[in-house]
Amino acid sequence: MVLSFSKRWVGAGFFGAIGVVVVVVAILVIRKPTLDMNVPGVRCLSSPVRIPPFSLTDQRGQTFNNDSLTGNWTLAVIGYTYCPDVCPMTLREISVLFKQFDRSPGDVKAPGFVFFSVDPFRDTPEELGEYIGYFHKDFLGVTGKPENINTLVTGLGLFYIYEDPQGVFIRDVLHKPAMDNYAVVHYSGLLFVSPRGDLVATMQPPLEADTVFAVFQKLRAYYGK
Repeated sequence: MVLSFSKRWVGAGFFGAIGVVVVVVAILVIRKPTLDMNVPGVRCLSSPVRIPPFSLTDQRGQTFNNDSLTGNWTLAVIGYTYCPDVCPMTLREISVLFKQFDRSPGDVKAPGFVFFSVDPFRDTPEELGEYIGYFHKDFLGVTGKPENINTLVTGLGLFYIYEDPQGVFIRDVLHKPAMDNYAVVHYSGLLFVSPRGDLVATMQPPLEADTVFAVFQKLRAYYGK
């Protein structure tokens, strides 16, 4: 009776061990390898970041929200139309990038591109449309209520702050500064948003069209179309 009991538990232990091995092997097979980008200035997030709920307005007066970022890849930046240098340079290079998509095979679908304004007091939808349209007809400019913009930007861990002509920072971004000729100091990197609407990578300037194109292709191959 003792022998029978021992055999029973030896058998159970054996098959239990086999089950553990099978589970471990399955996990190793299913788990995706880590994406090794190895491109200066590019940060691939260890886990995709869900973009916080938001609702803004594009240059055509249409609602732009989380649903607008699903179904296709999106490249995005934050900035403002009065920006003297970084924003125009970034938009110019992204417009060059989109020319590469125009020349690419049909299976390489171009991502969307969104310019999120962090200066809602001066960047009306009409002004955004005129500004963004200068660089590419398919680019979107998005603005909205100051508190909605702030929620989105800070929810993504990005930053922006106003600065007066004397170089003094104005931390209140929910109200228009007293002077008209203020500047906006802001995060200047490029955001890569997957078709699921998640932030998966960022890229710091200087941005070069060829490099951005290569990074996008790797992200697209890793996360899917």
